[in-house]
Amino acid sequence: MKKKPHNRGFTLVEVIVVLVIVGILLAFLIPALTGYIKKAAITACNANKAQLLRDLTAEEIYTKQADGYYDTRELQELADKSEYKCKQGGAYEVSRGSDGTIVIFCREHDKNYNFNMNEALSHVISNNSEIAGLIKNYADQKKHIDSTSGTGKSYEQILSALGQAGFSASQAGVQTWSLQGMGNGNYYFYWTTEDITSKNPGDKVKVLRYNSSRGTYTAGYVTIEENTLSASDSSDGQSHTYNVLGRGDTKWEEYKDTPQSGKDKKDYNTIFDVFKKM
Repeated sequence: MKKKPHNRGFTLVEVIVVLVIVGILLAFLIPALTGYIKKAAITACNANKAQLLRDLTAEEIYTKQADGYYDTRELQELADKSEYKCKQGGAYEVSRGSDGTIVIFCREHDKNYNFNMNEALSHVISNNSEIAGLIKNYADQKKHIDSTSGTGKSYEQILSALGQAGFSASQAGVQTWSLQGMGNGNYYFYWTTEDITSKNPGDKVKVLRYNSSRGTYTAGYVTIEENTLSASDSSDGQSHTYNVLGRGDTKWEEYKDTPQSGKDKKDYNTIFDVFKKM
């Protein structure tokens, strides 16, 4: 009687070896594939932002020829109605760059948008004589204006001027800012991505600081203090106590882990990179 041929199957060891090889291949392929998908998503998002930017710019030029700029709210409303969206669901937020141009920020892909708050303020000062006079007065008298004051008359004036010029600090990621007069027309201007309203006096917060007398930027830490806004300086006629970025050099500490040379401090992008590492 003729024996049937014996069909030998895979042994357990052979199956395990194959699975290990497949696992090794997947370990190399999956990150590469994931990176490709992310890169493609960013490319598509950038293309949509570019088209939206062209549309908004053209609309502003056509509609506002005699009236200047759209404010931030108007720009955002136009963007929200546009067909151009981030396919990954990132919200497009529209603001002004520090040079006054329209900027579109994607909350999904633009994690490191380095908005220069000082240039935004400088743009307003250059184009608004009332704000220029206000800033000079505060600088000369060594007084301060804080975004955390909420109802401060001077703060509201600056906020309104920024809005009329199309700037939105909060949309650009700036949660807290403070202008502190140094005398002789000079000032320190601090801003940070952190909201300090719920922090405690004595806490430290990382900030960017602009020194108008030197034209330099520095990354560092400022100690939080409490301040009282007088009723006469408040738009609602009531006094308020609120957190502020501490006054003077005794409350300021330059970040030392990454050296910031004199040359570096003239370049905002270099200092912003230091700020991100803090």
